Amino acid sequence: MESKKRNSSSNNNSQNYQQQQEQFELEEVLEQEQEQDEACYQDQEEEEEEEEDEENNEILKRRISNHPLYGLLVEAHLECLKVGDISNLERQLKMDPIQAMKQQNLNMFSQSELDLFMEAYCLALGKLKEAMEEPKQKSMAFINNMHSQLKELSTKATAMPPPSEASAASSSSESKFRRNPNI
Repeated sequence: MESKKRNSSSNNNSQNYQQQQEQFELEEVLEQEQEQDEACYQDQEEEEEEEEDEENNEILKRRISNHPLYGLLVEAHLECLKVGDISNLERQLKMDPIQAMKQQNLNMFSQSELDLFMEAYCLALGKLKEAMEEPKQKSMAFINNMHSQLKELSTKATAMPPPSEASAASSSSESKFRRNPNI
């Protein structure tokens, strides 16, 4: 009888162990499903945030392009590009004056932060253009100076007699100087 009790208790233990094992596996599966659900939820939130960011960026782009100072901003930018000899972009980006007026009139309500930004950016571009032009002007002045000096040298060289006559003239003047120290 005791052996039956032992067998039955060992069977109960093995059944309990199997039940615990099954319960543990079931809990693991539930945790994995919960993690997958959370990951999907996070992905959805990230996609929604990205869409919201894109929408906000588009709104900001529209506000900037419709701002009254946008034409001035583009012009200042093109002036900076001209300094770097990228003038063909001007033709591509040049706005029709009528279209520019329409854009300026579309959004005339107060946008103080945007106004300040646009003004500051236009001023910064103007200063950048000046800073970019200064070395170019100095370089051009140097090049022009060198060019004029080379021109002077070349005109003097053509005005001088041929080397054989020049050496003869200089040797005769040297000999006169040696003969007559008063000259």
